[in-house]
Amino acid sequence: MAAKPKTIDEYLAALPDRQRVPLAKLRKTIKSVAPEAEESISYGLAAFRQNGMLVGFGASTNHLGFYLMTGSTLKNYEDELNGYDLSKGTIRFQPEKPLPVALVRKLVKARLAENEAALKRRARAGQMKEAASKKTSKEKPAKKSARTSETDVAAVVNKLRRLGSKSARDGLARYALPADNAFGIAVGTLHKLAKDLGRNHDLAAGLWRSGYFEARMLATFVDEPQRVTPAQMDRWCRDFDSWGICDTVCFHLFDRTPYAYDKVEQWADRKEEFIKRGAFALLASLALHDKAADDESFLRYLPLIEKAAPDDRNFVKKGVSWALRAIGKRQTVREAAIDVAKRLAESSEPAARWIGKDALRDLTKKKR
Repeated sequence: MAAKPKTIDEYLAALPDRQRVPLAKLRKTIKSVAPEAEESISYGLAAFRQNGMLVGFGASTNHLGFYLMTGSTLKNYEDELNGYDLSKGTIRFQPEKPLPVALVRKLVKARLAENEAALKRRARAGQMKEAASKKTSKEKPAKKSARTSETDVAAVVNKLRRLGSKSARDGLARYALPADNAFGIAVGTLHKLAKDLGRNHDLAAGLWRSGYFEARMLATFVDEPQRVTPAQMDRWCRDFDSWGICDTVCFHLFDRTPYAYDKVEQWADRKEEFIKRGAFALLASLALHDKAADDESFLRYLPLIEKAAPDDRNFVKKGVSWALRAIGKRQTVREAAIDVAKRLAESSEPAARWIGKDALRDLTKKKR
């Protein structure tokens, strides 16, 4: 498709008749079961959302795909899907052999039920968390945090300057890290200093504004995730100028905020190299750290990875590979991640091929 479609109508209109006709029929069936579902284009696919991502479909060179955004649904319909190419949460089929209408209706109904049940679970968890928070606040009043002054920020920056060393600063270039605004301080030293300082959102903001490499690293370690806003995430992301600061912020701070998943989707389509890397560094961090998330919820990000794989910029492709490998470490979606890696490894695009092979080496290596 020459122009990026903004609606499902535009998506379908750009397809040849052979692909458009069966997908238009699939869309009609989905809407008959879920008339209130919101249509959108997500990760380059036609998507439907109701109480979260519901289902999606798309066309590729060799097949059409119906995406259930979870791997659990297919287990109950394996007999009816005999003869179709299946992976976790995905049904691939040929235009000449479309999915039976009755089966699509069953699958969409099952997904509606799953999303509704998940919504209720989240609501109960939120109520329990709120009740626990109220109980804690009654038992132990929160301490009032003093506003951090510019003097405090300057004092910390001066301390960082004293801790730095020229040899360490000169060595940053070996790791493709900028040395212009750096002092040359080991990460372990920054962690220790952060522990001494404690969490302080205002101090973090001041340190970030200073522009120094280690000051921004320290800002990541002392900031308070619950006070980070979407605007701050966008602001800091625009300042990313190296893989080091990008990955540190995503791995130690942004993935602990309630806006992390939204930012993955927003940044993945950006053209700026380090903002786009930020999307996949954040996705990798979430896959590694979010133990409360259902493994299969990460299936919906695999099409996003495949879409970004042809980007041959060094820091983007390494970020995409990291995300794919991190998702593959979650056991119930491991096979789906390996399937994606195999397809990428056979791609005609050099960057996608590199990502596929890099992920396969990691996900298929034998444990000692």
